[in-house]
Amino acid sequence: MIFQRSIFSKYGAIAIGSLFIGLLVFSRVFQAYELISYDLRFKLRPRLAASSDIVIIEISDDTLKNLGLWPLPRDFHASLVDVLRQSGAKMALFDVLFSEPTVYDEVFAQAIKKQGHVYLPVAFDMQEQRGGRISFPKGVGLLADLLPALKSAAASSGYINVIIDPDGKTRRAPLFINYKGVLVPSMAFKAACDYLGSDVNDVARGVPLIAQGSLLVNYPGKWAESFKRVSYFEVLKAFGDSQRGVTPELDLAIFKDKVCFIGLTAAGTSDLRPTPLENIYPMLGLQASVFDSIIHKRYIVAAGTVANVILNILIFVLSLLICLRFTPLKSLAWVVALGFFYSVAITALFIFCGIWADLFTPLLFLSLTYVVATAYRFFAEARKRQLLEKELDIARAIQENFLPTDIKVPEGLSIAAFIQPAKFVAGDLYDIVARNDKKLGVFIGDVSGKGVPASLIMAQTISLFRIFARQESSAASALTLLNKELFGKFVGRFVTGLYVIVDSQSQAACVSSAGHAPLFLYSASAHKVSEVELSAGLPLGITDEEVYQDVPFKFENGDKLVFFTDGLYEARNVKGQDLGLPIVEKAILDNARLSSEELVGVLKDSVFKFAKNAVQHDDITIIVLTNKG
Repeated sequence: MIFQRSIFSKYGAIAIGSLFIGLLVFSRVFQAYELISYDLRFKLRPRLAASSDIVIIEISDDTLKNLGLWPLPRDFHASLVDVLRQSGAKMALFDVLFSEPTVYDEVFAQAIKKQGHVYLPVAFDMQEQRGGRISFPKGVGLLADLLPALKSAAASSGYINVIIDPDGKTRRAPLFINYKGVLVPSMAFKAACDYLGSDVNDVARGVPLIAQGSLLVNYPGKWAESFKRVSYFEVLKAFGDSQRGVTPELDLAIFKDKVCFIGLTAAGTSDLRPTPLENIYPMLGLQASVFDSIIHKRYIVAAGTVANVILNILIFVLSLLICLRFTPLKSLAWVVALGFFYSVAITALFIFCGIWADLFTPLLFLSLTYVVATAYRFFAEARKRQLLEKELDIARAIQENFLPTDIKVPEGLSIAAFIQPAKFVAGDLYDIVARNDKKLGVFIGDVSGKGVPASLIMAQTISLFRIFARQESSAASALTLLNKELFGKFVGRFVTGLYVIVDSQSQAACVSSAGHAPLFLYSASAHKVSEVELSAGLPLGITDEEVYQDVPFKFENGDKLVFFTDGLYEARNVKGQDLGLPIVEKAILDNARLSSEELVGVLKDSVFKFAKNAVQHDDITIIVLTNKG
């Protein structure tokens, strides 16, 4: 059932996450950020080679300075068209609206008619339609129509409307506008179809369109780096110089078989807009870029909603599987690598293939998946830790019940004990056995290792010790039987032990050691601390053939026995230094006049003051037995 729940939880998270991501991608919630990443890819892309057949004739600052204010008189336009005709230009496209009549309209019309391949613009009041790919914008009215005389003279006309995105940048141009039920092509698109000698409907079927039937404008590069440009004024000046027999600075032969785009590029005019490449770009360049894309079939293709949904879900699933498979730190490394690889791949796809797929949204979901998955694992681990701590609290309470509480100490003796586990439960152990009204047994032990396994061995050792301590009168016999019983019950572990039996009446004691730490004896008569001589016995549980020995010693009035485990003198401070036996010995000597409880407190405070903020790495047990006399 747990396995089934785990599988359901994993695949359920993938299914719910995929559905949620699909809805977000479909609704284009993060489109503004995708457009920023689109612009970034445009800037990273090397400049494309613009068509050599396109020449920009720009009405720039020098033209307005030399010919007068805008709009220019149309006899100038007529002269320009004549120059282009005589120079052998193939087409001329004006990105200039001619909706108001002037005195030079007939002259201009005659020039247009003679050239035969002049395209003139109109402008619609355009309303974008919400719908599929074929929902072209609707023309709800004409903002600037073409004068009848000019319309009849022109090879064709078309609109020059563009689509401005919410951030103010111009990235798209509609291929058609639906005006009164008729699909009107854009001027650049119509001219490109005529250039190719193809019908607009046939060409349109091969053009990749996105929402509102618009084409992503494939700008070849920045304005100053893409198309060949000449000044409108310089063209007229060169023609005038040639008519007067003066060698012109501009060779008019450059227009031979060229497609010429004529429009306004002067600074501060209304036909300058931000694009993905730069913040000030003449819309004349947009018309030329559309023409260039059509004749060379060099488009930017949007991946589409379905492909983007699949990409986003794929990145989400991969990142989720990574986060579930590896630790948070390794997951972070894999997630960063996946994000980097995806970014490089999607950018390369745009640069080399012209395919625009989502970049920001997958990276966002990649990051969010890592954050959410890591947070989930953190809280899940925290919950597990809480449950474990609760169980360990119970285990600690059970373990504490194994330690002696209500002790009947023979008259003339006093004893105090302290135990501090390094973890929730301890591998240290001790027991105090009142053998009769005169004798008292004190046992201390230390299980190798720490934590729960050591605590289980500790509980087993105390239980068995209490049995043998009641049966045997000598400390050595009790340890020998305990060792035989423990042998083979645990692999790779052992228990050090030390058992002392004192007689308050005879002031004699004996000790038997199973490889345990030193036993300190404070002699009141000599005011001296010394180590009690111990027999060299192996720790409990290593071999069943060990026979332990008793070592007798005197325990007179005012004397103190100090039992401890290695966690006391091996306690470390933040510098990695051990407390050491000499400091323990000095603390006992300096405070030997204190009671058992007080001396235990002094030793406890000494070790914690020494360690300060260092992590306790081993259990600490301290027992002080005093012969009060």
